[in-house]
Amino acid sequence: MKKLQINDKRPLIVSIVLTLAFINPLVEDLMFNEEFVFMASHYALVFAGSLIGYYYWGNKFRTSLLGYLGSLLVVLWHFPQLFVLGGAEIPFRALDELSMFFGGVLLGMGVKNMRLIEKLLLLVLWMLGDTTLAVILVISYPFYNIPPSPYPLSQEPVTGYVMVIAMTFVLGYIIFKGFQNLNIFG
Repeated sequence: MKKLQINDKRPLIVSIVLTLAFINPLVEDLMFNEEFVFMASHYALVFAGSLIGYYYWGNKFRTSLLGYLGSLLVVLWHFPQLFVLGGAEIPFRALDELSMFFGGVLLGMGVKNMRLIEKLLLLVLWMLGDTTLAVILVISYPFYNIPPSPYPLSQEPVTGYVMVIAMTFVLGYIIFKGFQNLNIFG
């Protein structure tokens, strides 16, 4: 597989498609009723932002600190109170979506400049945090069922399963890119 060139537009196109797939009136309306769609939007927006940060801005800012700041921004919106507000209120939804996308941009920029050990540590912490949250949702522990949550407790298991599926795809992508960088695939 050929390496991406500086003027390659594929990451930009994927980023735009992912962003528009979740930031549009139809899906936004659906997010007020379906928790798994709201959570899936987080994965899509962080991934879309990460592509932009990694491929287009990663060489402009040479510090891994940006990756940690981006991660922190994403993590904050998964605390129960902020998550519920993002799911229930339009102004918080806008802040949530901007935070997910720009957190992804910062993450992509930072990862581009991290040492391998930092990348692995960040991956392990993400997998640990995401798995913990998915388990909490699957067992329907009521952390996220607080006012003004628009989501009934019965939706949480599906959201947890969607998270596991999304994690699997993201992990597969990361492993594929790692092997691709080792030139195992030619």
